[in-house]
Amino acid sequence: MTENEIIREVKSRLSEKRFRHTEGCVKMAEKLAEHYGADVALARRAAWLHDIAKELPYSEQLALIEREGEALSDIQRSEKIIHAFSGAIIAKKEFGEGDEVASAIRWHTTAREGMSLLEKIIWISDLTEEGRTFGGVGKIRSIAFSDLSEALVLGFDTTLRFLRNGGKEIDENMIKAREFEIAQRG
Repeated sequence: MTENEIIREVKSRLSEKRFRHTEGCVKMAEKLAEHYGADVALARRAAWLHDIAKELPYSEQLALIEREGEALSDIQRSEKIIHAFSGAIIAKKEFGEGDEVASAIRWHTTAREGMSLLEKIIWISDLTEEGRTFGGVGKIRSIAFSDLSEALVLGFDTTLRFLRNGGKEIDENMIKAREFEIAQRG
């Protein structure tokens, strides 16, 4: 599929608000990919598709995951996270994307230990796209262009604090991703 075909399909599946978020994610992913020497085309494709399943009914997402034999934890099956896993399947099956793009979509909510550069770019782009206004986002956005690892750790800390303050469960993959980034930094 061409990028224009992807954009048309994404626009037809998302609300206007979610589509604007996706556009912001694409812009940020493109800038970060250029800055860090990642494949810009793959970053744009992953960003366009990262929320492709976000507005699908939960039951459809769950059925898709079960048909594919995916084993998800209870937290990963939650309504806020499941779209990353169903979206990765849709990206491969319906849009013909490869493993690199699908993996960036799969881990854009929880993150994981040892993320690829593309996975990191999509995770931080989703968190810091221009439409995001939470406290501290400007700092994370700015640091992302000087030290992606530091931006990830700040992003993880912000997300973990938000989840804890809201009494939400935390996927252990994010904790492991945070620990990994800290260990890599020395």
